[in-house]
Amino acid sequence: MKKRFFLLLLLGLPILSQAHGYWLEIQANGKVDESAKIQIFYGEFENQRRETGKLLDKMSEIKIFVLETDGVRKQIVMTQTDTHWEGFFTPTKEGVYQIIGLNDTREVQDWKRHNLGIVRPIQHLRTTYLVGTNSNEQITENELDAIAKQIGDNIMVKAWKGKAEFPNAKFRVINPEGWIKEKITNENGKAQLKSNMKGLYLIELEYIDKTPGNFKGKDYETIRYRCETTIKFI
Repeated sequence: MKKRFFLLLLLGLPILSQAHGYWLEIQANGKVDESAKIQIFYGEFENQRRETGKLLDKMSEIKIFVLETDGVRKQIVMTQTDTHWEGFFTPTKEGVYQIIGLNDTREVQDWKRHNLGIVRPIQHLRTTYLVGTNSNEQITENELDAIAKQIGDNIMVKAWKGKAEFPNAKFRVINPEGWIKEKITNENGKAQLKSNMKGLYLIELEYIDKTPGNFKGKDYETIRYRCETTIKFI
């Protein structure tokens, strides 16, 4: 195993990670006035592992919103199942609907065993749903955001921090087979990745704010902002 790991490093090939995380998926047919299902999963995206049962209880604090084509923001009621959380909305016109997830109420965590200290975690999620062929521009509403879109054979990513372009931001892209590539945004917060297959891709972006503070009566040393964006490459 060590030899294989070293060989992958030498060749510059992506290495699988086994970290848990959250991601959004949409089940729908892309038509106006027909219901779309939003799903939140928790597990290891790169290993196609989706956790079930009580492990999903912690996702109750994740709020889901739909940004409609005219910028109106609506919260979606989510319901827990044994395999995921789900909610529904119905698009009324053509365009790109932005699905946004946010958990900014999680308790302060002691992550010293991960060498992260005492942390306040804030989680952002994002995906998009295209209805018809009218593709409007996406906007950011999150403290940390990674907006992705398909252009030809490429996935274009733009990173935002504090609603400003995020240059030199390192992020990871995981393809449908679980291989990982790391990319860095340019001075305009943009990066490009050539797709090697169709399917769902996950983009992971993280930022550590080293400003200490207090949340819900507990002191923390840093705030960890994390954004996980999914895009379906077709």
